[in-house]
Amino acid sequence: MKIPVFTFMIFLLPSLYQQSHADEHAAMPDCHNMPANYSISYLDENTDGVISLLEYLQGDTTHQKKTFEHMDANQDGVLDTAEQKEIEQVYKLLHEQPATRSHKT
Repeated sequence: MKIPVFTFMIFLLPSLYQQSHADEHAAMPDCHNMPANYSISYLDENTDGVISLLEYLQGDTTHQKKTFEHMDANQDGVLDTAEQKEIEQVYKLLHEQPATRSHKT
């Protein structure tokens, strides 16, 4: 009798977990229907409207100073609102552009 009960529990537990996991996701918004957000304003930690080199590097350490300087079109040391909007447009174009290259394996 112990073996069938144990076997039953082994098969029942994953099913119970799966149902509770599905219930958790049902309460969440469908991210596929949410509009894309290409803004980098989240990097502006002090909310002064501009992103300094320090704020930029703290937000994404994989990028180098050279990348920041390239995006800083007027070379004033910050990414002002106009520069941020331009970056957002570039990100948007890159992500919405259909794949035109084939990947050879």
